[in-house]
Amino acid sequence: MYELDSTIENNVYSYQQVKNVLEKEGYALGGAWEYDHGYFDYKLANNGGYHFLRIPFHSVRGEIEQDAAVIRMDKPYLLTHRYQDDVDSYAESSVIQASFNQFQAPSEKDADIPSNYIEKGKVVLQNLEVLLTHLAD
Repeated sequence: MYELDSTIENNVYSYQQVKNVLEKEGYALGGAWEYDHGYFDYKLANNGGYHFLRIPFHSVRGEIEQDAAVIRMDKPYLLTHRYQDDVDSYAESSVIQASFNQFQAPSEKDADIPSNYIEKGKVVLQNLEVLLTHLAD
């Protein structure tokens, strides 16, 4: 994990407005969201692992996915998940085995982030900061 300083940290927004803006830019609500917090993820690449810019947030009013929910942005960060290359090391192929292997855990959940993705993540975050500044207007 690589934390990034940002002007959006601690800012408060309407959840629905932020979600609409971010989804248009290619962000997705991460699958691990709860009623009171969540993450917007932007996939930077899937080269040598999955590289993401993650924008965490928590609810200050209402529950996530409710129309009136209000969220506070937390500190953005970059993360990389590396997956095992040898999913089928015995070269045994079957429909059942393939269906289980697709859900294989990453070999490194919090792998080192290559410098080119750190720079790309900073640029993507700067663009997001501009979009959210206009949202506050």
